[in-house]
Amino acid sequence: MAKSEERSSRFRGASDVIDMDRLERETQKILLLGLVVAVSLHAAIGAYYMFKKTQVKVAKPLTMELIVRRPRMKKAFEFKKKRVQKRIFQKKEIQQRQPTAQIETKQISTMDMMGTVDSYEFETEMQSDVETQVFLPDGISIEMTASREPDRKISMKDEMISLDDLDTGQFKAMVIQDPGNKMDIKGFVYIATAWGAQLRPPDTLKRAVINLVFAVNRYTNIEAKVDTHLFLDHRKLFETPFVYITTDKAFELTQIERESFGKYLRNGGFAVLDNGVPKAEFGQAEASLRKMLKDSLGGDAKFLPIENDHPLYHSFFDFDYGPPQGSEIGSFKAIEAGESNASRKMSKSVHYLEGIWLGERLVAIYSDKGYAHKWKDLANNQPQLKMGVNMVVYALIQDGGIAQRKMDFFSTSK
Repeated sequence: MAKSEERSSRFRGASDVIDMDRLERETQKILLLGLVVAVSLHAAIGAYYMFKKTQVKVAKPLTMELIVRRPRMKKAFEFKKKRVQKRIFQKKEIQQRQPTAQIETKQISTMDMMGTVDSYEFETEMQSDVETQVFLPDGISIEMTASREPDRKISMKDEMISLDDLDTGQFKAMVIQDPGNKMDIKGFVYIATAWGAQLRPPDTLKRAVINLVFAVNRYTNIEAKVDTHLFLDHRKLFETPFVYITTDKAFELTQIERESFGKYLRNGGFAVLDNGVPKAEFGQAEASLRKMLKDSLGGDAKFLPIENDHPLYHSFFDFDYGPPQGSEIGSFKAIEAGESNASRKMSKSVHYLEGIWLGERLVAIYSDKGYAHKWKDLANNQPQLKMGVNMVVYALIQDGGIAQRKMDFFSTSK
């Protein structure tokens, strides 16, 4: 027994004296206390940061500043598109051209074969009284006979005067047409464009009259020439049987021009007024041309469409269905009802020419077709040029016109 106890104590160490149960209990207490302290400390720190108001300073990001310098004007500022102000009709003073001085002449009848003679009036009166005797040998008798009685007219038949002989520049037109064949017509004509103090044909349409002259020479036997600028207050106006007027701007006539143009139409003149801006509905050019006719003729004139069977459409070429189409097609855009921003082209087709009548005589034509724009072209204008030829021929063969009055004067014989 003693030996066994001695033998067991022999292998016993220092750790055998430690109470393991007590050590475990103490360790658990310390662990729990540390855990409570750690949790409390973290909770306090979390609560501190949770309820503490802090201002966080954020660094300003990098930015780029754009500096726009004010442009320096090197020249005066101008708008590319200018708004056209609405025209206000008001009376204004117009500088009138001085009327051309006229020399009054008197007609005296002579017994020679030259017909009438124009003599100028002078303040001094010249008289001559020459007494002469004609010596005739014996046996010779001379008898002078005249083919017609002396009067104030020259017979083209008796005097053997041709139209070429009369084309000296004194007369603006003379033609002869075969009654049985309307296309058998010959003579000469000077075609002029009328000007005024404010009335001017557009520069782009000056070629129109030249091409019209070429057409008259090509289709007929009439020798047509381009006349110089013809002013409405010039005395040469009353010798011109055909006058062409066109413009693309507003204008007004002077009092002298209105009176002269009205007197011209009443005394056998014939004018064609062509709207130079047919694509503008109720434009300034149209209003000025219509006002020109109304102011010159007053209330005696009648404005009526020219019917398709009128001699104008059959004077040389036949237009059974009225005047040909001009440059008025596709003239404006209209927005249909129900369409917001969409627009479509409309045809402003004019199916007739408007005639201005004094009694039974057609004295002028107003055209809203803009034939001048077609005449100036070099192609695709044959129907329009033929219509222009009809206008010229009708003015020359019209009863009561200036050309026919001249022909009646030189063709009548006794």
